[in-house]
Amino acid sequence: MGATGVWALLMAGGFVVLALLGLAVMTDRARTPRPDLEQLRAEADELAVHAAQVGIDAAGAAERAVLARAEVAVAEQARDLAWAAQEAAEQAYDLAWQAASVGRQAARVTERDETGGADRERAVARAALSAYRRGDISVQELREVFRRSGDWDPAQEERERVAEQRRIEQAAARRAHDRAAAGVRRAEQAARVAEVAAEALVDEAAESAAEADEALFVVERYTARRRRFLRRRG
Repeated sequence: MGATGVWALLMAGGFVVLALLGLAVMTDRARTPRPDLEQLRAEADELAVHAAQVGIDAAGAAERAVLARAEVAVAEQARDLAWAAQEAAEQAYDLAWQAASVGRQAARVTERDETGGADRERAVARAALSAYRRGDISVQELREVFRRSGDWDPAQEERERVAEQRRIEQAAARRAHDRAAAGVRRAEQAARVAEVAAEALVDEAAESAAEADEALFVVERYTARRRRFLRRRG
C-alpha cells in the first residue's frame, strides 16, 4: 500500500474516533437530567433562611458565652476576697489564741506559787482547762468550772471568749472560701459549655451560608444558560 493509502486509513480512523467521542458526549448529556429550577431555587431560598436563622442563633450564643466568661471573672474576684477574709480570720484567731494561752500559763504559775487551798477544786479546774484545749467542752462550760473552783479571772474569761469567737469566725471564713471556689468551678464549666455551643453554631452558620450560596450559584448558572438558549432560538 502506498503513502496515500496509509494517510487515507489514518484519516478515516480519526473520523471514527471523533464520531464516537461526539456520540459519547451526546449520550452523557442525554443521561443527565435537566434540574428543576423552581425546586432548586426553593431549596436555595430555604437554605438561605436556615443560614440566617443559624447566624442569629450563633450571635446569641456568642453573646451568652461572653457573659458566661464575665461571670467567671466575677466569681474569681469573689473567691479572692473570700481567701483574703479567710487569711484575716486565721490571723485574728491565732492572736486571740495566743493571748488566751498566755493567760492560762500565767494562771498556772500563780497556782504553783500559792500554797494550801482546795486542791481538789484546782485539779478539777486544770482538768477542765485540758478538756477545753482538746475541744471536749465549750468556753461556757469552762467558765462555769472556773467559777465553781474559785479560779475565775474576768480578764482571762474575756480572752477565752474572744478566742472562741475568732475560732467560729475562722471556720465560717473557710466555708465561705470553699463556696466561692466551688462557684468559680461552676462558672468556668458553664463558660466552657457556652463557648463550645457558640463555636458549633458559628460553624453551622458558615456551612449553611456556603451551601445556600452554592445552591443559588447553580440556579443562576442554569437560569443564564436557559436564557442564552432561548435567545438563540428566538
